[in-house]
Amino acid sequence: MRWRFVELETYDAAMNMAIDHAIYESVAIGREKPTVRLYKWKNNSVSIGAFQNLHNIDLEACRKHKVDVVRRMTGGRAVFHDKSDFTYSVIAHIRHFRYRVDVAYREICDSLINTLKELGINSKLENKNDIIVNGKKISGNAARALHDGIYLQHGTLIYGIDYSIMPEVMKVPEDIIRMKVTSISKLKKASQEKVHAALKSNFLFGKDYATEKLSESEIERAQELVKNIYSKLDLPFGAVSRDKGVCYVERG
Repeated sequence: MRWRFVELETYDAAMNMAIDHAIYESVAIGREKPTVRLYKWKNNSVSIGAFQNLHNIDLEACRKHKVDVVRRMTGGRAVFHDKSDFTYSVIAHIRHFRYRVDVAYREICDSLINTLKELGINSKLENKNDIIVNGKKISGNAARALHDGIYLQHGTLIYGIDYSIMPEVMKVPEDIIRMKVTSISKLKKASQEKVHAALKSNFLFGKDYATEKLSESEIERAQELVKNIYSKLDLPFGAVSRDKGVCYVERG
């Protein structure tokens, strides 16, 4: 099977989530190949789960610190995305993972674990979607099996932690964050370029792939999705909000 690799680019929060959505639609109709994408966030941002209650984060603090907020198409808890962090998405038919979500999580998260190993950091997968180093979370991941058997998983690898912003925005005391969250920069002296190279090589290891840009139709569709969905924080139609908490300080 041939994959498409979309090289690292930086967008704002709404556009990042809209692009993942647009890629899903392209893969679902067979217009594009299964896709691995790397990306960064233009501003410090918070992504909240598809059905998460907005009260789980401090929106006023987000405005004060110019932190973008976006609602993901995947579930789970609120995630703080520092501008220095790395985020990925993998979008493919679930048959490529033996029709099993647990296999998909394991295979994709292994790419992150192997990336950290290459950087000299030993980590392990817990609770299906948490990557842990010495008892502290360094990566949170979320997934959704969508229509037509298409599987979308995305997650963030923490490079740095801004203790002047993250605790206030996420409504979590700084000492709790220091106790439960870690980052690459706290563990190793690894440049952004080195981390990027390690992520790329490990996500693409063993894959037959071509590096391609997003198609014009995907960009146009993403812009439409920003306008209609991702620039708003509305719940999906008919959904009921749920208290979820903060990804990095809670497991599972």
